[in-house]
Amino acid sequence: MAVERELLIDILRDTQPKSMVYMNSTVGNENPEGTRENRRKRVREGLTHAGAPLSDVETIIAEMSQVTGVADPSARFVVARNGRLLYHSVMGGPMTSKECIHHGPVVDVTPLLMQVPDDDCFLVVRVSRGGGDISVVVEGDREPMFSRRIEGDTSDINKVSVGRMSEAGHQRHVEEVWKHNQDEIAGHITELIASHHPRVIFLSGDVRAVQLLTEQLSDQARHLLHVIPGEGNAEGASEEGIRHAIDIHLDAARRRTNKEILDRSAASSGQEQARGIGAVVHALAQGQAEVVLIDPTVLLEHDLLALDAEPWVATAPEDKLDANVLEDIVATAAIVRAAVLTNARVRFVDPDEIGVGVGVVAALRWPVGPPTP
Repeated sequence: MAVERELLIDILRDTQPKSMVYMNSTVGNENPEGTRENRRKRVREGLTHAGAPLSDVETIIAEMSQVTGVADPSARFVVARNGRLLYHSVMGGPMTSKECIHHGPVVDVTPLLMQVPDDDCFLVVRVSRGGGDISVVVEGDREPMFSRRIEGDTSDINKVSVGRMSEAGHQRHVEEVWKHNQDEIAGHITELIASHHPRVIFLSGDVRAVQLLTEQLSDQARHLLHVIPGEGNAEGASEEGIRHAIDIHLDAARRRTNKEILDRSAASSGQEQARGIGAVVHALAQGQAEVVLIDPTVLLEHDLLALDAEPWVATAPEDKLDANVLEDIVATAAIVRAAVLTNARVRFVDPDEIGVGVGVVAALRWPVGPPTP
C-alpha cells in the first residue's frame, strides 16, 4: 500500500483534537476473537484516559472490529475526529515501532511512515516452463497490490516422455514453446514497468525458465532485475525463503541509497547538509530540507514544539515566529510532521549510518550560507 500523502498533509495541518491508534493487528491462530477483544478494550481505556470523545472511541473500535484483509503479521493505523474516520490503514509486516494511543491536535505519523518506508514498488516474478506469476508489491507491505497469473502453453511439455526428450527435433520444439511462454511473461513485465515504475524486479523459479525469461526481457527490465539465488531459484521454493531474500536485498538497497544521499549532500564541504536537531529544525523552518534521515532512537529522548503554521516546528518559544504552539511533543513526531508539511522526504536509518548520537541529518535543497564573521 502507498501512503496517501495529500490526506496526511490535511490531517497534519488540521489543528482540531484528533484520536489516533497504532496497534498490532496480527491475530494468530489461538483465540483470535479474544485477541481482538483485548485490543479493543485497551484502545477504549487508552483513548478515554487521553481525553478522547466517546464518538472517536466508538468509531475507532468499530473500524478495528472489521477483518483486516491482510495476512499476518500486520499493524493498524487509525485516525478519527469528532466521530468521523479520517484515516485507516492496515499494513503488512511486524510492527516497526511501539504501540501508540493518543488524543490531541497533533497526529504522530511516524509509525505509519516507518511501517511503509516509501512509496516505491517492486515486482516479484516466479516462473516455470509453463507460465508464471507476477506481483506488484509496495515496499514495506507483504501483500501485493496487484497479481497476475500467466498460463502458458503446456500441452506439448506435458506430453513429452524421457525418451522423446532425447530427440533433438522435439527438444528444439519444446524449447521454442518454453521460450514463447517466457516471451509472453516478458511482455507483461514491460507493461507493468510502464504503469508502475518498479525500483527492482525479483525473479525466481525453474532455472531454465529464469534463463529464458532473462533473455526475453528488455534492456530496461534487465537493468532492474535481481535473480534470487539458491533456494529461491528452485521451483517450489518457500514463500518465506523468497521473502527473506527480498528483505535482505531491499535493506541493502536502502542503506546504499541513504549513503548516496549523505555523500552527495556532504560533498560541498558539508554546506548542503544539516546535522543534529537544531540544524535540521532550522532547515525545516526555511523549507530547505529535501531529505530528512532520522534515527528514531535518539529523537525519542528529546521534545520539540509543534506549531499550527509555518515554520511548523521550533526548539523554543522565541523561534515560533507568528505561529501558535499546538503541543510539546517528542522530537521524532515534530520533525516528521514538519518534513511532510514542507514536502521533504523522510527516511529512517540505523544509528551507524548517520553517526551514533547524531539523531537526524537533512540533505538540503540549497546550500547554507557562509559562516557569520
